Amino acid sequence: MNQNPWLFRMIWLVALLPLLLAWALALMGDRLPLETKNNGELMPAGLTVPQQLTAELDGKWGLVMLSQHCNIGCAEQLYRLQQLHTAMGSELKRLQPLWLSAEPVSEPPSDVDFRQVRSLTAPALVDWFNQRQLNWQDHSLWLIDPAGNLVMRFAPELNGKKILADIDWLLKASHIG
Repeated sequence: MNQNPWLFRMIWLVALLPLLLAWALALMGDRLPLETKNNGELMPAGLTVPQQLTAELDGKWGLVMLSQHCNIGCAEQLYRLQQLHTAMGSELKRLQPLWLSAEPVSEPPSDVDFRQVRSLTAPALVDWFNQRQLNWQDHSLWLIDPAGNLVMRFAPELNGKKILADIDWLLKASHIG
């Protein structure tokens, strides 16, 4: 009985190679890249917005901008909010843009279509963001999932394409809303 010695060695190599690779990765795990794919800032788990805000989103994902009163920066972000919603394409119906203000606005921006961007004056909801020390005064955009969890914050200086990339990825990964 003449057996091929290389066959025996190849079987051992195929069996041990994945174990050696796993062992090497475990030893140098602290050197692995831990970069995330998201461009926006992920919020800590467990931040659930008040029921009033969740109800306003009608079971959809919410892209929310907050303001005390609407100055030039607010008007620009509202227009951007509308443009981001329009750019969603086929996923447009899964996302509800919302402008949340602490005070009634006497003159809303004229270049924003408020049939598309919903507007709500609710000081108590703005106070909820204040109580959690969330930085909304810079007119950041906030992404809220249909279950009412605060998911991401998009800083005003973030490129619209990067915001869309994050939202598209989350909507593709999610089957809710």
